[in-house]
Amino acid sequence: MVAHAPWAALRAVGTLPKVAACVIDTRPRAQCLRETVATARCLPPAAFLGPRGQLANFRDIRWLLGTAGLGGAKTAVVVGDERTARDFVAGILYLAGQRRVVVVRRPLTPWLAAHPAAAGPGEGHGMIRTRIYAAWPRTHLVVFRAPLARLLAAPNPPQLLDGCPAGWSVRHPQATPIPGSRAWPFARLGGQWRPPAGRRPFIAYAQDPYHSVAYFTALRLRHLPAEVFIGGLRAWHAARAPRALPAPRLARRPGGY
Repeated sequence: MVAHAPWAALRAVGTLPKVAACVIDTRPRAQCLRETVATARCLPPAAFLGPRGQLANFRDIRWLLGTAGLGGAKTAVVVGDERTARDFVAGILYLAGQRRVVVVRRPLTPWLAAHPAAAGPGEGHGMIRTRIYAAWPRTHLVVFRAPLARLLAAPNPPQLLDGCPAGWSVRHPQATPIPGSRAWPFARLGGQWRPPAGRRPFIAYAQDPYHSVAYFTALRLRHLPAEVFIGGLRAWHAARAPRALPAPRLARRPGGY
């Protein structure tokens, strides 16, 4: 696949390039540490997500990438076995500002079995940065809940693409699709791609941050100029409960109150 601007920053290839300056393995950490492409960094989706699937903010993501030895100026080659995990990590790198991100479609584990000379232990990230991640985030591609609500209320709203699996909202009635969205499940992107008609901007989302970023990446790899509602349906339907006021603090005087 030949990359042309503005898509050169994110593209897909069939197999691992012969020259790969920085390989990112998205498989589970233990599996990557045991065997991967020699000198590859181990950055599974769990490194970017909290215990409830919430996505870290860009400041923390940039710190994490620095602990993995990334500075943002090189080409990152993203590999793995599972499509959603691979596309999620590639999308995070792309949104964080990595200069170029190349996604390898071929599963990594069978490739390693066929190329044992290229295998070696992976490198995990630490707690302290070994490099400063200096790339500028592509925040213009990220949409949050309040701005999205304003855009949808405007006279010419953007086109929403819902990447949730077919029937997902039926199994989760508390998370109905965003009004006005068009269902285009993530799984359907594997076949012949026909972009929806229209000249309005596209905003992609799925059920949560993990699937939303992966869906966004899959669309961008097909040259659809999509933005991402990064919180997904989870953020759209989140209850906005009022925050409790902090308890008053009394100044302690010498010898008592």
